[in-house]
Amino acid sequence: MKVLLITNRVPFPADGGYSIVVYNTIEALLALNCKITLYSLNTTKHYVDVKEVSDPILSKIKFHQFKIDNRVKVKDAFVNLFSKQSYNISRFYHAGCASKIGHLVRTGKFDIIQFEGLQVTPYLEVIKANTNAKLVYRAHNIEHQIWKRLTQQESFLARKLYLTLLSKRLKRFEYKVLNSFDALIAISFVDEGFFKSLNFKAPTFTFPVALNLEHYQKQYPISAHKSVGYIGSMDWRPNIEGLDWFINKVWPSIEQLNSGITFHLAGKNIPKQYHIMGNDTFVMEGRVENAQEFISRQHVLIVPLLSGSGMRVKIIEAMALGKCIIATSIAAEGINYEHDKNILIADKADDFYKQILRCFTNKGLINKIGEGAKKLVEKYHDNQKNSQELLKVYQELVKKA
Repeated sequence: MKVLLITNRVPFPADGGYSIVVYNTIEALLALNCKITLYSLNTTKHYVDVKEVSDPILSKIKFHQFKIDNRVKVKDAFVNLFSKQSYNISRFYHAGCASKIGHLVRTGKFDIIQFEGLQVTPYLEVIKANTNAKLVYRAHNIEHQIWKRLTQQESFLARKLYLTLLSKRLKRFEYKVLNSFDALIAISFVDEGFFKSLNFKAPTFTFPVALNLEHYQKQYPISAHKSVGYIGSMDWRPNIEGLDWFINKVWPSIEQLNSGITFHLAGKNIPKQYHIMGNDTFVMEGRVENAQEFISRQHVLIVPLLSGSGMRVKIIEAMALGKCIIATSIAAEGINYEHDKNILIADKADDFYKQILRCFTNKGLINKIGEGAKKLVEKYHDNQKNSQELLKVYQELVKKA
């Protein structure tokens, strides 16, 4: 089986949600004897110097990249207002990239071409014109829903109006392009239900975030202090929005208790305003070398997401490590969880505050939630099991051809 994966960023190193999902897919399909070609847009925002990547997986696949400047530019954004295009998507298109990818699919003789996210779908037409391969779309999230939720949280009128426009255009584009694929892969049963409600002609499947669980067996020492941790990429607007809400609405009440609870913040591209907040109880750790070590060290992980879509990879990773997680229902969306059994759900600031206190006053609660979380991941998020089912989907699509 010859498979081409098209990605909106280089998934090396696998240190973020999108990259982890793509990387694990590549690793699993290679183990199933698939021949993998990876074509990545190497964007300005997430640029990777591939020469510095030493991952052995890279030597086992055929890799192509195209450098794209996808920065938001005021002039381009203004001109875009007078068009009908989605600026969220048009920033990822380049004629030179289209030419290169057209040649690749024309000569590559692929069985399956999988588009990893909406940002690479502008290349759909050139690919369809140059191959008879079956075309699969994997939705890492429902893009327009993210922007719609961001719009709902926005209070500044001018920005709210602009976000509304972006959301509507993105929705129109998303609905139109997804009807052009031979199969749709949702990352959660919630997203699968959404796609099916729109009556797309392509069959839809759910393959949740899955991990190589062997990579999550190492034991790390836990903090000697009562620690609450957060880790995430801080160049994604929903993460900043959620963290601001926690810091402003929840954390001050915890600090006033003088109970010895400390908050630890880690992640990529953390804005400067968070660095100046650091003190004895607010520990700024920044970008960490080992995310698993950071997660394992915390007593409790928080995911205070107020907008977004898809499935949060960091929640699945923390569950695999047996951690107690407090999250909003939006953050846990798509996970087959049970509140108070394998995760703690809190959507209001007061509820978040109470759940943190429960963790440090209710003896045994942290261990109970962590153990339940690990069992959930073992049941639903094993990459080896999921990849075998994914290969069956590929085989059925090719057989129909």
